[in-house]
Amino acid sequence: MNKTDALILKTAELNNGYITISECDALGIHKNNVFNLAKKNMLTRQASGIYTLPENLPDELYILHLRFPSLVFSHETALYYLGYSDQVPFVYSVTVPNNFHSKALENYTVIQQKGDFINEGKIEVETEYSNKIPVYCIERTLCDLLHKPSTLDLERFIPALKKYLHSKDRDNIKLLEFAKKIGMEKKIRTYMEVTL
Repeated sequence: MNKTDALILKTAELNNGYITISECDALGIHKNNVFNLAKKNMLTRQASGIYTLPENLPDELYILHLRFPSLVFSHETALYYLGYSDQVPFVYSVTVPNNFHSKALENYTVIQQKGDFINEGKIEVETEYSNKIPVYCIERTLCDLLHKPSTLDLERFIPALKKYLHSKDRDNIKLLEFAKKIGMEKKIRTYMEVTL
């Protein structure tokens, strides 16, 4: 095995089994080297420009994050990965910049967000495969869930809010600040009073 191939595989190993064409580009490695390793079954193509070591099980959410770095997992998906719901979402929810469209997202619930607000409250959590993905903090997630009453699942929302309000990590000021930014302050206060 030549030095370039060894470097690609070592980089993938250090990245929890993942390597992207853009990472190789940053290392000065031509994409053909990656293609050749895939032909030899030393790498597996997961999506355009994203490869894994053959023993890696595909991590759907992490692959989606690598494909679309501006995307943030939100709503029920964030609730689950933050540990505020034990129900795995039937359909994953993602928030993307306004006017962002991709056929790759047709099986997801897509919420479009205007301006820089898309990055507010963004944190990282680990998937079940130990890969880091962006989600919204619990304060923003609770407010986002309230924002569309037609899709609000009270059976998930109420227990999550109750858990949050009884958590030692709760930050009522932060929660109310997010609520104010999206015009939900009165509504969240009502739910807080009822839940407490």
